[in-house]
Amino acid sequence: MSVPHAFRAWAFIAAFLCFPAIGMATAAPRATGATLLLHGDTLVAAWIPGTKHGTPIDAVMRNKDKAFVPDVLVIPVGSSVRFPNEDPFFHSIYAANSPDDFDIGFYGTGPGKVVRFLHPGTVNVHCHIHVFMHGIIVVADGIAASGDDGRVILQGVPAGRHVVDAVFADGRTRRIAITIAANVGALSLRVAPR
Repeated sequence: MSVPHAFRAWAFIAAFLCFPAIGMATAAPRATGATLLLHGDTLVAAWIPGTKHGTPIDAVMRNKDKAFVPDVLVIPVGSSVRFPNEDPFFHSIYAANSPDDFDIGFYGTGPGKVVRFLHPGTVNVHCHIHVFMHGIIVVADGIAASGDDGRVILQGVPAGRHVVDAVFADGRTRRIAITIAANVGALSLRVAPR
């Protein structure tokens, strides 16, 4: 075989081996799961129990101007929440009738106290002193999100039958059943408290 033929043969083999790799490297990743848009007048959060959930985090819910900031917090099961007091007076934060009841007692300005949440569900947080204070912590063991203006977007929902827990501003939860078909990329659903 002459040198030009050998060179052409080598170039052909190199091109054959390289081009598929280049094509694979530039291909767009495939989307996994559907997008579920829930909307309702007082909807603040939603989660799908039993789907893939995040690793525990350290979150913060502040006491500021006699309110919880943020007033809705979504965390994975096993997460901790610190409740710093940024007001110049005492607070006494607690939750009753929830999967993770707690009462951290009276405390003044400072870094606050920490509570760990080990069970999935909705936790309504209050203050013994300021009875109008209300916060919501959604402890999720699945895909979860909070939302604004009555809209919550859940990403990566796998095909199949699911239960969705929709959480409303007054702390009530409504459980609804949905089915995501394999060929559905997005689904919009209106949810009312009942």
